Amino acid sequence: MMLFREFIELCKRVKSAKGINEKKGLISTYLIRLDRDEWIPYILFLTGHPIPDNLEGGLGIGYKLLKKALSNPVRPLFPRGPPKLLDVYNTLLEIYRIRGRDSQAKRLSLLSSLMGLMSSEERIWLANIILGEMRIGVVEGHILSALAYALKINDDIVRRVYMLRGSLYETVDLLSSGVDPYKISPKLYTPLRPMLGQPASTVLEGYNIIGVNTAAVEYKYDGFRVQIHIGDRGPRLFSRRLTDVTDSFPELKEYIYSFDVKEGIFDGEIIAYERKTGKPLPFQDLMKRFRRLENIDEYARIIPVEVKLFDVIYLDGKLLIDKPYIERRNLLDKVIPNEYISKTLYDISPSDAEKIFREAISKGHEGIMIKRMDSPYILGSRGRYWVKVKDKDTLDLVILGAEWGHGRRRGWLSDYYLGVYDVDRGEYTSIGKTFKGLTDEELQYMTKKLLSIIVKDEGYRVWVKPEIVVEVDFNEIQRSPKYRSGYALRLARIRRIREDKNPSEASTLDDIRKLYRKQFVRKGRL
Repeated sequence: MMLFREFIELCKRVKSAKGINEKKGLISTYLIRLDRDEWIPYILFLTGHPIPDNLEGGLGIGYKLLKKALSNPVRPLFPRGPPKLLDVYNTLLEIYRIRGRDSQAKRLSLLSSLMGLMSSEERIWLANIILGEMRIGVVEGHILSALAYALKINDDIVRRVYMLRGSLYETVDLLSSGVDPYKISPKLYTPLRPMLGQPASTVLEGYNIIGVNTAAVEYKYDGFRVQIHIGDRGPRLFSRRLTDVTDSFPELKEYIYSFDVKEGIFDGEIIAYERKTGKPLPFQDLMKRFRRLENIDEYARIIPVEVKLFDVIYLDGKLLIDKPYIERRNLLDKVIPNEYISKTLYDISPSDAEKIFREAISKGHEGIMIKRMDSPYILGSRGRYWVKVKDKDTLDLVILGAEWGHGRRRGWLSDYYLGVYDVDRGEYTSIGKTFKGLTDEELQYMTKKLLSIIVKDEGYRVWVKPEIVVEVDFNEIQRSPKYRSGYALRLARIRRIREDKNPSEASTLDDIRKLYRKQFVRKGRL
C-alpha cells in the first residue's frame, strides 16, 4: 500500500518532469503498481480533488479552517505509523459526511488529528489537495492517458467515457469494472462538456482550418451557451460551466414544454433581446439574468430572453455524438419548432459565408460559426470541425491574482493579473495586468468573488484559484520578459466577465503564439 509520503515524492518528481510525456510516464508507472482500491485517491489527489467530484457540496473545509488545522495539528498519544494514501482519503470522506450541529468543530478535530500523523511537508501537500492547488502540472488529460495505459485500452475510449459521465471517479469505476465503453450513455441531468469552435480571424482562414470548400454556417449569437436536458424531471438548463441555471430563466421552461421530445440533450445559446425591436441586448445585460436569484420575474420582464438551439446530443434513448452534423440537424428540425433553432445555411462557399458574416454583425450578433457537415459531436473538444469568426480577436483569460485599488477604487480588488494556460508546464502563466473595463457594480461583484477563492494573501495583493474567466480586448501582443509567458498585452481591457465559461476553455499559450505570428502576417512582415 502506498504511503502518503511516497505519494508526495511522486508529486515532486511529476512537478519537476520535463514535458508532457515524462509526466504521463511517471503517473502511469506508479498507477499500475497500486491496488485497485488505491486508484481513486491517487487520481483524485493528483488533480487536486480531495473527494470524488460527483459528491455534492464539497468537502466543507475552507481557507480559515485549514489554517487552524495547519497551525494546531493534534499528535496522537500512541502513533500508529505514517498514514497511507488510502488512510488520508478515507479520513477526508469521513470529514465530508459530517453534517449538522458543530460540524465545523468536528471537521477541524478530524483534520487536526490527521495532520498530527504527518510531517510538516506532508501537511502542506494535504492542504494543497484540499484547496485544489496542487500546481504540479497535472491535468485531466494526463490522468486519462495513464488510465488507458494501465487498463491497456485506447486513450480515445477513456476520454469518451469521461466526457459522457463528466467524472474522474465514475470513469475509473466504470472502466476498471470492465463495462463496454460503447454501451455507456450520458446520464440525464448530469451536464456534458460541450464541443467548442476553434477561433479564426477571417472567414477564409476558417474554411482552411476545417479543410472543406463548402460548409454549414450559423449565426454566432452574443449570448451564453446552454445545454438543455429533458426527461421525467422536466426541462433543466445548464451553463457551459455545468451549473444548473434553470431557475434564472423560468420563461424558457414554458417554451421547452412545447418540444416534441420525451428525453433529450440539446446544445444552444440563450440570448437577451429588446422587447420592442427584437434586437439583441449586450451580453452584460444577459449576465444580470444569469446571476439573478431574487426578483427573477421582474428581471424577466426587463430583460427578456430566448433560446436558439443548434445541435442535439441525445434523443429518446439514442446517443447521437457519432452521427454527422447534418443528420443531427435534420433530427433537430423534426422535434424543435423553427423559432427556437439558430439560423443556419448549408453548402455555403467562403464568399457567401463572408456575406453572412457581415449580415450577422449588422444585426448585432458576434459573428458566425462555420461547421463541417460531416462533423461528429466531440464532447469537450476544440478541434478542426467547427470554427468561430468574430469581428475582433479577443482572448479568454483567467484571473490569477489582484491588487487593491486606490482613490475612487479604494476597497475594491481592481487591478487584475491575467493568465493563459501553458500546456507544456501544465499550469496557468501570467500574460499581463489590467484595471480597465469593469463598471463599479462589476468591481464590487468581482471583489467579493475573488475574496472567496484566495490561496495567498500578501496584503496589498491576493493570489486566487484560477476559476474566473474574463474576455479581454487588446491592441497588440508583444514579446516581454516581464511575464512568465514571455508575452504581454498592449492596452488590455476587460470586455466582460465570462461566468458561463470554464477555466479549461480559456486561451492557451499556444493561442497567444499563433495570434502573435498572425500580427506579423497582417503587417506584411512574414
